[in-house]
Amino acid sequence: MHMQIVWGKILPGQWDAFEAAYRRAVAGHGELKGLKSRWLLRDQNDPDAGYSVSLWESEADMKAFWDSPRRSEGMGLIQPFFANQYTVTQCDVRVAVAGR
Repeated sequence: MHMQIVWGKILPGQWDAFEAAYRRAVAGHGELKGLKSRWLLRDQNDPDAGYSVSLWESEADMKAFWDSPRRSEGMGLIQPFFANQYTVTQCDVRVAVAGR
C-alpha cells in the first residue's frame, strides 16, 4: 500500500470554508481506482494548518490520480484558501497495525 501526506497552511480564519470546499472537491472526484481511504486533519496547535492523508492500493493508482484532470478540477475549489505553504510526501506503508 502507498500513502500520500500533504501538509499545508490555509489563510487565517478560513478553515470552515476550506473544509466545505474540500468536501465538495472530494465528492466531485467520484470513485477512484485504488483509493482505500482519505482523511482531512486539522492541526490542534495551529488552526490554520492541516493534513490531507490518502491511502492507496498501489503507487500507480496514487500517481494516476495525482496527474488526473479530476484532481486538477478539485484543486480549483480549494486553491483559493492556500497560504502557499505546503509539502507533499509519498510513502510506502511498511507496517499497519489495526486498533483493538
